[in-house]
Amino acid sequence: MSRAIGIVAVVVFVVGLGVWSVQKYHSYHFKAQTTNGEVSMDTFLGKYKIVYFGYMSCPDVCPATLGLLQESLQDLQDETDLSDVVVLFITLDPKRDSLKALDSYVKHFYPNAYGLRFDEQTLQEVTKRYGVKYEIIPLKDSKLGYSIAHSSSLYLFDKQGFLTQEVSNLATLKDDLLSFFANH
Repeated sequence: MSRAIGIVAVVVFVVGLGVWSVQKYHSYHFKAQTTNGEVSMDTFLGKYKIVYFGYMSCPDVCPATLGLLQESLQDLQDETDLSDVVVLFITLDPKRDSLKALDSYVKHFYPNAYGLRFDEQTLQEVTKRYGVKYEIIPLKDSKLGYSIAHSSSLYLFDKQGFLTQEVSNLATLKDDLLSFFANH
């Protein structure tokens, strides 16, 4: 009797793990616009994906994060085939960030990068699923009119499209990337 209960428990656990994996896979997927048309996470199957949310007129956090990512990837080019790595930069400012300018901006930091844009409603849905926090801050005496306060995590996806890690401590980014590439 206890053996039958044990078998049932194992089956329930395995099925539950499978359901959790499917949810983990699908909950982070999206369709976005790029200069090349619509893309989804499936567009990049077979590639490691590094997803970052930011905006082009960000004065400090975004360029610092992208610069650190660029430096870390360059340092790892001997250990990793970087042709298998794409960076997906999702704008938090679809009103100001044109696709062409966005693509040019992100390619400045990494040549195999894509600037992605959503409409405002889709952006809110996707950021909620990722747990990205952002808020538009009015700037009364600025030509910009507003700034955007935002979280700055990088999301690492394996070649099959599963989220494997959220990197929020940029001090460990290079080590986190090295471990990510070695283990996935």
